Amino acid sequence: MTTVATAPQDIPARRKVLLVEDSPLVAMSLETLFEDMDWEMQGPATRLEEALALAETTDAHIALLDVNLDGEMSWAVADVLKTRGVPFVFATGYDGASMLPEEHCDARLVSKPFQIAELEVLLREIVGEDL
Repeated sequence: MTTVATAPQDIPARRKVLLVEDSPLVAMSLETLFEDMDWEMQGPATRLEEALALAETTDAHIALLDVNLDGEMSWAVADVLKTRGVPFVFATGYDGASMLPEEHCDARLVSKPFQIAELEVLLREIVGEDL
């Protein structure tokens, strides 16, 4: 009896999200969200230097950037991602719209504490994925 091998079906790759977040508790809750979304998390990068290195090499479909990383702003990370064509969303507990630099004034912004369901919808919308 001969067995015929079948070609593997095209399985869509999991979405990847780069997380830049200095709060361990926030990072853990976001990791749970990404797992529930069936997305793969890269990071979290907790310091600016680490975030910049990941931004240079990531193959993520999208990034979620905490604006303030222990006193250092994540603008340079956004600059790298923008140059590489990786969409990103800023996250902040501050009045973010007034603090965004001019080169990122049109960036998407979410407020902390997160409304998890709204964040999921926004991230999926940006990468063109239906719920």
